[in-house]
Amino acid sequence: MKKIIVFLAIWVSVSTQIHAQLRVGLKFGASSNNLLTTPLNIPGQSDFSDFKLSLKQANYGVHAGIFTQVKIAGIFIQPEVMFNSNSADYKISDVTADPLEIIKRESYQYVDVPILVGVKLGPLQLGLGPVGHFFLNSTSELFDIQGYTQKFKEFTYGYQANAALVIGKLYIDVRHEGNFSKYGDHIEFFGHQYSFDKSPSRLIGSIGIAF
Repeated sequence: MKKIIVFLAIWVSVSTQIHAQLRVGLKFGASSNNLLTTPLNIPGQSDFSDFKLSLKQANYGVHAGIFTQVKIAGIFIQPEVMFNSNSADYKISDVTADPLEIIKRESYQYVDVPILVGVKLGPLQLGLGPVGHFFLNSTSELFDIQGYTQKFKEFTYGYQANAALVIGKLYIDVRHEGNFSKYGDHIEFFGHQYSFDKSPSRLIGSIGIAF
């Protein structure tokens, strides 16, 4: 949280000193996760049998926040601060002679801070830049499973590429997001950390209104 406050303070300070075309606005939207994973084999301990953990479905997420856009010599710089909430459903499969499948949901919230740099071609804007994810909170039904613990990283990062249609003060924004960490790297069973074999990516759609 301290990192977020420092970033906001720097952002406001720099924005007030730049003598260029400046826009500030609000954004909201939804995202879908594009992720296919291989199930994880979790060895049991004592009287707890082996089982498989697989990602059944990464659900649609929602986000809302603020953006600032500065235009200088035909290039725009657009930092944003977005609250992002997502959830995922996991399937637990017992591999004993008496198979059992149960579904557990996990929800998590981040503050996303993308900084895009791009060009404007008429009403179309194309941008690319890094995005940082600051972990806030999570709730998980996986805690119902014996031996489960979790440890989310406080900060992860990736990139975003966007195309936006700007009509007056209205922004219609579509983005692809990729990340550099593997999905599920916060999962631990019986003291051993696991992660799926893929890095998460998202398709993000937003509507923004500039002031």
